[in-house]
Formats: sequence, C-alpha cells, structure tokens
Amino acid sequence: MPVYYGSGTPIVPGAFPAMLAIGDSWFWYPLPTGYNLLQQLSEHVLKPDYANILSLGYVGATLQDYVEGRYADGFQEELKPLNAQYYSAVLISGAGNDAVDYSLALKTRCTGIGSPRKCFDEASFDGLMRKLSGWMGRMIHDIRWAWSAAAALRQPHVFLHCYDYAPPDGRAAQIAGIPLPFGPWLKPAMDRAQVRDDPEFRRDLVKLLIDRIHDTFAPYDDDARLVHLVDSRGCLDIDNDWDNELHPNSRGFEKLAKGPWRESLEKYGFA
Repeated sequence: MPVYYGSGTPIVPGAFPAMLAIGDSWFWYPLPTGYNLLQQLSEHVLKPDYANILSLGYVGATLQDYVEGRYADGFQEELKPLNAQYYSAVLISGAGNDAVDYSLALKTRCTGIGSPRKCFDEASFDGLMRKLSGWMGRMIHDIRWAWSAAAALRQPHVFLHCYDYAPPDGRAAQIAGIPLPFGPWLKPAMDRAQVRDDPEFRRDLVKLLIDRIHDTFAPYDDDARLVHLVDSRGCLDIDNDWDNELHPNSRGFEKLAKGPWRESLEKYGFA
C-alpha cells in the first residue's frame, strides 16, 4: 500500500495508484513514516483497493502553485485520460502556505487592538479568501472537465480539508531533535504585526483564520458533484497533538486520519 511521492516515482507492479493527491506538507511531511496524513490514510484507513496514492506538490506548496505555478503541469498531466482512468478520488490539501505568504492577512500594526478579529486587515483578508476560492474552484473545474471529456471515465470524488487550530508558539519543524529548514510561520507574522503577546489572544487569531478558510471552501461541499469538505477543525489537542506551528505530530495525523477523514471516506465507500 505505497504512497508515491512525485509523478516520477517508480510504480510497484500491481500497485498502481487509485487515488491522486496534490498537497502541501500535510501530505508531504517528512520521515519517520506516519508523519503525514497520506501515510496514515494509506496504512490505516483506506480499503486496499484505494490505498495506493500518487502525491503531487511538496512542502511549502500553495494552492496557486497547483493551478498556475510549479506543480500545475504535473497536475494537468495526471488529468489526461491515459492517467485519469485509474483514479477513483482526488485529495487536495492547500491554503495554509497561501495564508502565510499573505502574512495571515493581519494589519501592519495591531498595537493596542483588544479584539483578535480587529487585527485582520479586512481588504487583505477578503482578497486572500477570494483567491483561495478561485484557485480551488479552478482545480475542481479542471478535474470535472478532464473526466467529462472522456465519457467512459467514471467521475472521481474530490476531498478537500481546512486544517485545524494550530498553535502559534514559534516552534519550527524538526525531526528527532534535528532542525529542518521550515518555519516558524505564525509567530513571526504576528510579531511583525505587533499582535498582543498573549497565547490565548494569538490562538483566537488562528481560530478565526481557519474558520474563514473552512467557510470559504464550504460552498464547494456538494454530494451531487462528488466534492466533499473534510471538517477537521477541533480534532486535535493544541497542547499535545502538534509537532510545530503548522504540522501535527504522528499521533495528531493519526487522529485526523481515523477521525474526520475516515468518517468522510467511509461515507463514500473508500474506507
């Protein structure tokens, strides 16, 4: 039940991928095994017929990268009939890095602001969500168009998600105590904006951001169109299930896979 990372990865005979995934580090978080969502889904949740997954994208990938950036060509290649015929579902993970690139849509200066909601620059916040919605919509459109162009191909289900309430505590990525060149992401953006140095206040900011991402993607959740939003908010313990500011630890990814993701995948026969 392998997860193939990158379209050039050799395919094991008899184990052609049945699912196509394109995503950021929640699909690509590095070793040890179990430190990302796809590994947990493949090994512990998906039925054997669907447990082989091809993953595109990479750590740090944005939704924009999938539709008009460095991963767009690879994604479009897998949507061609020669490849698309094998996929029963497409999994998408994206938006977090776009938000980081937007400095979380915070105001330039939040000094003296007593409400987390008022720390956001509404024009920037709306602009970010409009772009996220547009990029996600284009991906779903391209998936639907690719399969409708070949009448013999069965339309795949599409699963997307909205992350969870991450801890903005300044922890960067590391494996077995060895620092990795990723992060931190949330605390630096808040420090630059001079957000009140109060853990609960900053956690509330993250909650507002994640809820807004969920609300932005919610209109795409449509059983009739085989598009499903996995609502993973509130699944994780903020003090025990995170490896750093953006990534759950192996226990956290397992909880996500066996919790909201299993519930959604089971509903449509994949788990």
